[in-house]
Amino acid sequence: MDRNLQNTHRLLHWVMAVLVITLVSLGYYMTTYQQFPLYHIHKSLAVLVVPLLMVRVLLRIRIPWRSAVANTPRWVSAYHWLLLAVLLAMLVSGVAYSGFGGYGIAFFGLELVPANTDAQQQYIAYSAPLSALGQQVHVNAGYALMALVSLHIVAALKHHFIDRDNTLLHMLSARG
Repeated sequence: MDRNLQNTHRLLHWVMAVLVITLVSLGYYMTTYQQFPLYHIHKSLAVLVVPLLMVRVLLRIRIPWRSAVANTPRWVSAYHWLLLAVLLAMLVSGVAYSGFGGYGIAFFGLELVPANTDAQQQYIAYSAPLSALGQQVHVNAGYALMALVSLHIVAALKHHFIDRDNTLLHMLSARG
């Protein structure tokens, strides 16, 4: 793989890592403490993840994942695909929850899916059962995603501090 493509992978990895951790943390905070004004930021950042995820998946299909470490088990590649699949489930279920719930989806003020409100500005669901299903999947996928991300971080630290290989250095720097 040429250096520009490696650098693109690395950049996408870190941008998405920051966005995903921010989104899950923000989602947990805003639902736990009922900080409803933060939903607009949460949705906007999630919309930003969609094209990045599409590029990541297309790059992974075009150039399959390869470990920086020799003799890496095949399940490691499956784990990386699972991480991307759960992220996709988060995005799709978030759209279902918000869209079918009548809450709308905007990207930093640009309306992508209009809200459905009555004269008193109360939200009216287009499909309450589909919205509820989307919410349930979104919450459960969020916990699964954080478990997978935590495992990912632990594995990177294991590679660095226990195995003493260059996996983490490779992801941090083009010289790794």
